[in-house]
Amino acid sequence: MAKKKLLIIFILMLLTGCFPNKKILEDVQLVSAVGYDYKSNNQVELNGMVAIPQRGEDVPPISQVFTATTNTSKMARALEQAESPKPFEIGRLEIALYNDRLAEKGIYDLVDTLQRDPSLGRDLYLAVVKGSTKTLLKEQYPLSETPSKYLLQLLNQNMNANIPKSNLHDFLYTYYGKGMDPNLPLLEMQGDRIRVKGTALLKDDKMVGQLKLEDSFLLKLLMEPFEKGIYEVKFKNDQFFTIQNLSSKVEYRFKDVKRSPSVDIFVKIKGRVSEAPKIPVSDPSLIEQLERATEKAMDRRTNKIVEKLQKLNVDTIGLGDLARSRTRGFDFKRWDEQYPDMPINVNMKVEITQAGITE
Repeated sequence: MAKKKLLIIFILMLLTGCFPNKKILEDVQLVSAVGYDYKSNNQVELNGMVAIPQRGEDVPPISQVFTATTNTSKMARALEQAESPKPFEIGRLEIALYNDRLAEKGIYDLVDTLQRDPSLGRDLYLAVVKGSTKTLLKEQYPLSETPSKYLLQLLNQNMNANIPKSNLHDFLYTYYGKGMDPNLPLLEMQGDRIRVKGTALLKDDKMVGQLKLEDSFLLKLLMEPFEKGIYEVKFKNDQFFTIQNLSSKVEYRFKDVKRSPSVDIFVKIKGRVSEAPKIPVSDPSLIEQLERATEKAMDRRTNKIVEKLQKLNVDTIGLGDLARSRTRGFDFKRWDEQYPDMPINVNMKVEITQAGITE
């Protein structure tokens, strides 16, 4: 009986070390966004943004940015602690930003520190910033309480409508996977606003090119089905109209993958005309003309986007991975050699189901 009691006491002693230490919010600084700026070939400036709660009802928090320059992000975090009255806690981190010059050099080492931290979730947003991340994080924006909250809402709604979805999990999946390359949102500060400029195209962990916002919408069509987004089309002379995407589906067809591969990408779009000044959209005979005009404009532009991806030798769409999943004995080395000159054709099929309230 005594042995059983001793065993129970021993087990309880072991279990007491399994419970995490309690951390009171008032005793720590919660870092909600970090930014990395290029300083030299060996040094990076780390900028950590914290939101400091204020006393009183309906009083918004004050954001502060702590900065340190060093060779590793962990050491930079330690140097930042020297200025803070409370220890940093990054379990609530939502955004990680990388300066465009730094992104051109490579960001894997900095991303690797995030993936190794067990307190961080894989839905953490990553983005490339044109210019200084420090300047962007230090600005006060009238559209939101803190820069991190503004960024979170901005990226979330644009990934639903205008740019491909991407987070820490997606970046790591495409970075480590074969036959695919990462992409990240491209941001720029403009006055007291932050604007999504488009998409940063990466080869491995280095930014090698970019797409503007309108082309990012078309890239998204080639990569994933979705239900939002607006695209402007020129009709005749000075007549323009916008089509709002209600739903889209994408299909890939591969031919002769092992010897001389080619790819046909078919995108079906159902949408409605959301704006058409000077165009009588209530006339049913014009609907088919609008559909053909949209198909022609999108065909031309999406094929140019694919040509750009091939010229940069980046497989952002992930065609290599798709071909591998459908081909027994797939040879990645041969595919990679042929990819830049491979025939890839995009075909758009547009169906306008509504013409707005005037219909």
